[in-house]
Amino acid sequence: MSHIPANRQVLLVSADSDMQTLLREALSVSSVSAELGKDSRNGQHNYGGERPLPQFTLVCVEAGHRILEMIAEAKITGHPFSLAFIEVGPWEWNLLRDIVEQMWECDHALRCVFCLPFDPASWPESLSFSRPEQWAVLRLPLLKQEVFQLACCLSAGITSPPDPVSNGPEQPAGKVNPPERQLHPHAHDRDEKAGELESTRDALAASKYYVDNILRSMADSLLVINADMTIGAVNPSLLNLLGYQEHDLIGESPGLIFGEEFAQGVIIENLLLQGLVSGVESSFLTHEGRKIPISVSGSMMQDQQGQFQGLVCVAQDITERKRMEEEKLQLHEQLLDTSRQLGMAEVATGVLHNVGNVLNSINVSIGVIRDLLKNSMVGDVGRISQLLEKHRDDLGAYFSQNPKGKQVPGYLEKLSGQLMEEKRVALLELDRLRENAGHAQQCVAAQQDLANPSGITEEPVSLAELIDEALTVNQDVLEMFSIKVIREFQEVPQAIVDKHQVLRILVDVIRNACQAMESISLKQLIVRVKLIIGPPDSICVEVQDTGSGILLDDLTRIFGQGYSTKYGGRGLSLHRGALMAKNMGGALRVQSEGDGKGATFFLDLPGHFHFHDM
Repeated sequence: MSHIPANRQVLLVSADSDMQTLLREALSVSSVSAELGKDSRNGQHNYGGERPLPQFTLVCVEAGHRILEMIAEAKITGHPFSLAFIEVGPWEWNLLRDIVEQMWECDHALRCVFCLPFDPASWPESLSFSRPEQWAVLRLPLLKQEVFQLACCLSAGITSPPDPVSNGPEQPAGKVNPPERQLHPHAHDRDEKAGELESTRDALAASKYYVDNILRSMADSLLVINADMTIGAVNPSLLNLLGYQEHDLIGESPGLIFGEEFAQGVIIENLLLQGLVSGVESSFLTHEGRKIPISVSGSMMQDQQGQFQGLVCVAQDITERKRMEEEKLQLHEQLLDTSRQLGMAEVATGVLHNVGNVLNSINVSIGVIRDLLKNSMVGDVGRISQLLEKHRDDLGAYFSQNPKGKQVPGYLEKLSGQLMEEKRVALLELDRLRENAGHAQQCVAAQQDLANPSGITEEPVSLAELIDEALTVNQDVLEMFSIKVIREFQEVPQAIVDKHQVLRILVDVIRNACQAMESISLKQLIVRVKLIIGPPDSICVEVQDTGSGILLDDLTRIFGQGYSTKYGGRGLSLHRGALMAKNMGGALRVQSEGDGKGATFFLDLPGHFHFHDM
């Protein structure tokens, strides 16, 4: 007889705590030793000869809770269950029979003991299984000794074949040994191969369950399409996502769940041509007809001869990702709008300062003209006229003989020159008044452009005029720091861009450049417009200053939200400008050789041009 393993795992399928306690005690050697008896002479247990009693480890689980998974895992880890006690309630037999057959598919060697109610009236009409040698029945309530004896018998290994009979020592003459059965010479090999085959079958069954369990546990949806373009297999995730039953889909066209995109052949065509696709965005149709956005990855199945066998597709529900992308887009638009609004106060302050400077200039011109008119010598013309009227009858004698009359011609000459100078000064101040009034009008117009509602509204614009408008908005800073502006404009066609966003970017970049030159002796701002020949063609607006420069570490962070190299700065303008440029399909970038070496900002815009003759 073969050796009973020292420790065997036993599975109990029952939710009854009393049942679990009773079985645990029944399988304990210490608790049943008194009932099994002892040999009074040597103190050894007498069960089946001198063999030591086996040790049992009981694992309890409720019906339907990971039974098959636990059996498969135990098989894979090398510690399989040798025995399973299954408590059977009334009217549970048909369901239990299916579960037991699946248990045997996971482990061919598993023995089962069915614990049935004491009253046979509640038993099923027939007890039948595919493996009659691997199950037994116990009536409730259980007897500990009976349970232990049955467990010892059923958990014992398969009896090994006896060793071949040897010739043994030579027998005395006249004495013949009783005839003994000789084994077939290939019997041992046949038994070994049968055992190997059984082990292989068990391993294959366990592996199959393991793979099936992986597919069942997948969070993503699995779809297998047969060579005839029908659905061959699906997993529970896909069924739960779409609201179908498995029999509703097997054998049907994938167009049932892919909809129009499958009918157009986009997904299948990519799979057949490329053999592998990843992250293709598509959509599923639920049982109710609702669309669910998905990301599909798939590959083509081939046999050993390279023949097409079907397609395997894994789909991920990207509804949440799409929702987050939409929220991100909305937040991006809100950020642009908020940044624009936050920058309006700064621009409005600059515009008010510009208008204030203009009003001061207007007041100065008005004062000059007022003083000029107040102190004008035009009144002397009236007095000379009165003097001439008084000497109308003797003007010749008056001019030739009277001392005062002799001075009149010379005085009239000087008076004429003075009045001409007053006229010149008055006209000059009036021109300044008109210029300052126009300057104020431009400041207000620029502010109105910047205050335009956000959003991309493309129109043909002259970048040279747009730059002049941005310089006008920053006129206060330019005059305050006495900055020399140099314009280097190539001849560029009108660009089709969002005028207000480009103006907003240029105003911010020019203002930053002016502020960077506050403490620099050489203050020079160079603004360039260049046509970059592609393809694709583009336009580049450069704003170069002789300011404090930008450190190398700051070059990669200067466009970040909230980052500022100025004390108390909010770090919004350049970040806002970079977002606006990207929103228009362009870019805002910067170059600097380091601290104290100035900086150059580049606004790259797409080469969308407007030609007047077209």
